[in-house]
Amino acid sequence: MTISTKLKKVLFKLSNLYFPFNNLSPGRLKEIVNHIRIIELQQDEILQMRGSRSQDYLYLMEGEIDIVCEGNIRTISDPVDTQRSPVLLPNEKNSCSIIAKSDCIISHANRDILDTIIAWDYIGRETKNAVKYIDMIRNTLVFQRLPIEYIENAFSCMKPTLFRKGETISADQSDAYYLILSGRAEVQKFDSTEQNFKRVTELGIGDTFGDEAHVSGKNPDETVAILEDSEILILGKDDYQQLLSRPKVQTVQAQVAKTMLDNGYQLIDVRYPEEYAENRIPGSRAVPLSDLNQHLAKLNKQQPYILYCHSGPRSAIATLILHEHNFEALSLEGGIRDWPYEVEEASAKPNIVPLAKKFH
Repeated sequence: MTISTKLKKVLFKLSNLYFPFNNLSPGRLKEIVNHIRIIELQQDEILQMRGSRSQDYLYLMEGEIDIVCEGNIRTISDPVDTQRSPVLLPNEKNSCSIIAKSDCIISHANRDILDTIIAWDYIGRETKNAVKYIDMIRNTLVFQRLPIEYIENAFSCMKPTLFRKGETISADQSDAYYLILSGRAEVQKFDSTEQNFKRVTELGIGDTFGDEAHVSGKNPDETVAILEDSEILILGKDDYQQLLSRPKVQTVQAQVAKTMLDNGYQLIDVRYPEEYAENRIPGSRAVPLSDLNQHLAKLNKQQPYILYCHSGPRSAIATLILHEHNFEALSLEGGIRDWPYEVEEASAKPNIVPLAKKFH
């Protein structure tokens, strides 16, 4: 993807100055490019934005804007104001208007997508040996079948192996999934008429073979020949089947969770501290996912917990961590995004005045 100098400048600002992008690894920042909307507005131009279920984030990158939303106007005259505290856009039942008081640039981020990217960022940081392969691995059919909370376990089972040019791997004999990290190979099929192997297709970096043939419906009677020395990541079939057969992390719907909280369960918010400061479910305890392992000793194994994040992926990983350390824990389905009860919000909302204010 070719990006303009102006876009590069905006992305550089986002990655270094703006939350939560300044918390992400370089690999995840590259992914963000595909999910961030960069919008340029000329002075006095008005942009209508519909709300969404995820209550998206808006950032001011350059210029000055008024935001007309739910009967109020908020003036943002300095981009610094949204660096640590992005504007929280309304839910799907409402909309807002962005009024450019000068030529400006704004950025719009879908929080559900951010939530998933942050979860993958945690997985990549925790599985240091496989982090450089994470983008290849997560897009394969085999891994798409695994719940996100088990990906880290899968990484720990994977072994990089060097195959030499000329080696062959017969699919009907393989007991593993293979992912090519470097080098080339080709799929061959035996031609009974000519009594030799013929090439079916070539495989390169990021391609998979082996028992994934059964998963994807490919012909399991083919042989893979290594065309040049290649590094290949291997996940044993038994390891994969064991991961696939594990029950998913147990989730709980908000209505049931409310009753459980009234009967002794305790809430843990695993989002970033900035998100917790922005809004939170009353009575929740802030323990960011990235710090959870360091806080385990401070948790009570006699106390049952309900964990939540924005929409679910981070709390699923956190709940699995607690399970593996013998805690009783559940993940709140839909996170705070779908919580229909009281939510505590930041008391200070600067530069917000009644709609009676004139725009200029």
